[in-house]
Amino acid sequence: MGLSERDVADKQLLYAMRQMTTQNRVESNTQGITAAILAGGQSRRMGQNKALMPLGKGTMIERVVDRLRCVTDDVIIISNTPEVYSFLELPVYTDVFQGVGALAGLHAALHYAKQEVVACVGCDMPLLEPALLSYLASLIPAHDAVVPQTVEAEAAQLQTLSAVYSKSCLPVIAEMVREGERRVHALYSRINARIVPPEAWQAIDPHGLSFFNVNTPQDFEKATTYFR
Repeated sequence: MGLSERDVADKQLLYAMRQMTTQNRVESNTQGITAAILAGGQSRRMGQNKALMPLGKGTMIERVVDRLRCVTDDVIIISNTPEVYSFLELPVYTDVFQGVGALAGLHAALHYAKQEVVACVGCDMPLLEPALLSYLASLIPAHDAVVPQTVEAEAAQLQTLSAVYSKSCLPVIAEMVREGERRVHALYSRINARIVPPEAWQAIDPHGLSFFNVNTPQDFEKATTYFR
């Protein structure tokens, strides 16, 4: 029986995972940037806190931390259950605005960050390419945010949690919350955002593994294949 398009795509993804090497993950350390992991999702499709699922020699969120430490030593966690992540021995901060979703997490990351530039990522992105975050950070001068754009099934999508933001976004986000606007995507029309198309970032991350989210048990199985 022939392979379906999805089977082929899955095999290509797993191949790409195996091809990633240590050389791709190091020597991209960027100073003057805070990296924030947003760990506030409900993990409904996974049925458990995916950040704490075992992956490699530890948990999924530890794999994300490992990647971010190739970019900066200044790593923080944003979560409304800080006690859960105390084992990481990293600063953990709760949302300033409660009940606002991912926008509140982004606001908290910018609010508590020591640096003016903040790379915001999800806790379920263990295949982040450090060099990509460094590249995005290099584009932030003269912009409020630098956001990669992907295209799936001919539909463009902004990767809000593989992006770099300036603290200049803080008052804009606060105004959005006061207005009742909770969509992160709505931020970009209110600021000077630079959108990075696939032809730009694919030179660094050809397969877009940085945008691979572990949302389902099937996604988790793909991720574990790489870390075996």
